Amino acid sequence: MKRILLLLVLVVWGSIWSSAFAATFKGKVVDADIREPIEGAAVVAVWHEATATVSGESTRIKNVEECLTDKNGEWSIEGPTGKWGGTVTAIYTFLTGSYYTRPPQFIVFKPGYCSWPAGFGIDSCKGKLKPSGNDKLADGETVELSTLINREDRMKGLPEAIGDNKATLRKQKQFMRLINEERRNIGLSESTMYREIINEQ
Repeated sequence: MKRILLLLVLVVWGSIWSSAFAATFKGKVVDADIREPIEGAAVVAVWHEATATVSGESTRIKNVEECLTDKNGEWSIEGPTGKWGGTVTAIYTFLTGSYYTRPPQFIVFKPGYCSWPAGFGIDSCKGKLKPSGNDKLADGETVELSTLINREDRMKGLPEAIGDNKATLRKQKQFMRLINEERRNIGLSESTMYREIINEQ
């Protein structure tokens, strides 16, 4: 019995610990219409951590990292690989109150383009915006963004920075700068909070 319990603890510990391995996520962003690299697009990676509760799984933001694509449309961000929890992980987190890290989720945004993944809900982006899944982007597939001309579509595709506390928002200054740029482009006022954080010394 003790051996079984020890084995179970080691399996669960290994399952939780494996989510902490660091990795470099990288890829490329191109214009879906002309197949040219898009320079200066913001790529944001968001890590959530999760735990099981009586009412279901509870998640919270663990970390956010951003970068801009270079002249070749390429980007890279480092962070934990994360993992999707199974039944054993859920039971362990429920009993211990601990959290495990999920794989990162991504946002790709450049003013004037369909944003990824928000653009999947915009008719003029459908069929042009690729890849179709977060796991594919995490594996380095090239992101294809198509241009948006219609103001209404650009408003629909306008993302928001991740999180509601300043510590998290400070890690997204380039992303917020591009959001404010797009807001100006389509005739909206800038986010005052974003501007204040961007201009902090």
